[in-house]
Amino acid sequence: VFAASGVLAVSLIVILLDQIKYDQAETEKEIPETPSFWSTFLATFQHLKDKRQCLLIPLTMYSGFEQGFLSGDYTKTYVTCALGIHYVGYAMICFSAVNSLCSLLFGKISQFTGRKLLFALATVTNTTCIIALLLWKPHPKQLAVFFVFPALWGLSDAIWQTQTNALYGILFEKHKEAAFANYRLWESLGFVIAFGYSTKLQVYIKLYILLSVLVLSMVTYGAVEYLEAKSSPGTSTATKKENVSTQETHM
Repeated sequence: VFAASGVLAVSLIVILLDQIKYDQAETEKEIPETPSFWSTFLATFQHLKDKRQCLLIPLTMYSGFEQGFLSGDYTKTYVTCALGIHYVGYAMICFSAVNSLCSLLFGKISQFTGRKLLFALATVTNTTCIIALLLWKPHPKQLAVFFVFPALWGLSDAIWQTQTNALYGILFEKHKEAAFANYRLWESLGFVIAFGYSTKLQVYIKLYILLSVLVLSMVTYGAVEYLEAKSSPGTSTATKKENVSTQETHM
């Protein structure tokens, strides 16, 4: 099924996606050579010179941490122990279904609310879930509760995935390749760390780690928004001054 899904995905892109066409002026110019693997590899790490990219590392890694916890620790510690391993699939179906629907929904809503409000919603939802998991004593009779957590986690993850990707695209418009390479790098590192300590630590310690990374992520994300807000007025002011000087020159 997984292999068939992969083949279907590639086929849909090849058949249905519009081909990228160069303008007549572009076709007359010499098309630059495709960058080598090593140049792309070095560009990924050179992109870390950007302060905003460094500040986004905790947020990007948190995406891997929270997905790793739900799929690796929640299913094992809560679902399997209380309900049995045969309920793991149902819990993940609940997570994925809500994730898919909310990804579509938040992609539209973000046009009206902006990303800050959505990030705040994801933070509150994830924080509430983490605290509740620290206090909750699972019991087989509480069947609905076992699906509430994956549903809320799917809601939060939909925001992390859609808005973080959008944030990278907006902030690093001129260096998207290096930026998204960093995105995948740090998210994957978050996965590696989460699964790496999965069998070594008790679940409450993992929850505290998750909460700590979330808090750090929001602090550094706030710093990114502050830097953007600080630079935007300066840019507009500089533009206005430039326009004024240009008009005076013409006069």
